[in-house]
Amino acid sequence: MHATSRRVGTVLCSRGLVLAVVLISVWSAGCNGCQNPQTVSAPATSLDVTLSISDITENPSDGKVLIVMQFLQSGNVVQLASDAATSCNGVALTYNGLLYGNAGRVPLVAAGGTYVFSHVRSGVTTNVTVTVPPRPVFSPPTVDGATLARTNNLTIHYVAGSGVAVFGGATDGTHSVNNSQADNGMFVGLDVSGFNAGPGSLTIQRELQNPISGTGFHSVTERFYITKAATITWQ
Repeated sequence: MHATSRRVGTVLCSRGLVLAVVLISVWSAGCNGCQNPQTVSAPATSLDVTLSISDITENPSDGKVLIVMQFLQSGNVVQLASDAATSCNGVALTYNGLLYGNAGRVPLVAAGGTYVFSHVRSGVTTNVTVTVPPRPVFSPPTVDGATLARTNNLTIHYVAGSGVAVFGGATDGTHSVNNSQADNGMFVGLDVSGFNAGPGSLTIQRELQNPISGTGFHSVTERFYITKAATITWQ
């Protein structure tokens, strides 16, 4: 299978609150025809690493976020041999065949804090630190507490950022719509005309993607998904 588009989706419960249901597809990139990856015993210097942090709800029920470390060699996903151990903020990350990477749920860290990823092999520890970005910020008129018309062309206004993409969403508790657009401050074209009048919510999820140098790995890429929700009323 060739690399697919990358996104973390959200689904919405009957009360219109964002559930932390992760739909990451990043692990499918270079997955060797989606067969079981080759198991390798290799130093950090020979590994390319993708770090995925899925902070997709502000108050997850377990207080944690999904973390994935995916390892590649020559563009193909690999599984680490038992002589290597990985962790994030002290929480062990173990191989998950569905995610094609070492994964675990790690206590949520607030904006400005850090997630420290660690790879240990043959007495050598290689660490990578990722700083938590601020959550997206809504702008008028689509702000928390607003009353909005059920239009076929809703625009969600927010403060533009440096994401590679933004996923905007809306719900009335029984229906939801969302898609991906550029991170330019205006998320346009959501059709909410079929929603019910009454309580609802909006979401903005930013996807950040950055290379990290000087780590001791062959290469490191950070992919951070972070979401903000606003409670609104449909008119």
